[in-house]
Amino acid sequence: MKTLALLLALLCGVAVQAQPADARAAYKAGLMARNGTGVARDAVLAARWIALAARGGLPEAMFTWSNMLAAGEGVAPDAAAARRWLEASAASGYPAALQEMALQEPDPRQAELLMRQAAHALQHPRP
Repeated sequence: MKTLALLLALLCGVAVQAQPADARAAYKAGLMARNGTGVARDAVLAARWIALAARGGLPEAMFTWSNMLAAGEGVAPDAAAARRWLEASAASGYPAALQEMALQEPDPRQAELLMRQAAHALQHPRP
């Protein structure tokens, strides 16, 4: 029911304050706006929803928000904030974030450790 309410708010352009339990619904709404699925593609609206989901603690939203900040997708580019969100997503064990951290790591040993953590996270997903 929360997903439906958030999606209706998205379609109507209504501002919503999501609680942490609503983070997944906010993320879905953000992806819809980002990809133009069922609604017009809108990078600014997508950024608002995905940022809300990231602040709600959803690791995949943190990772997506990091990428949007890095690319300036729907928001002004902010490399420092992008890195903080990437690190937060990785700290929660999100495999794609761990892999991205490994790819950016200049120390080969640390990069290998991060890749191993990503592989482990893929084999043992969190609920």
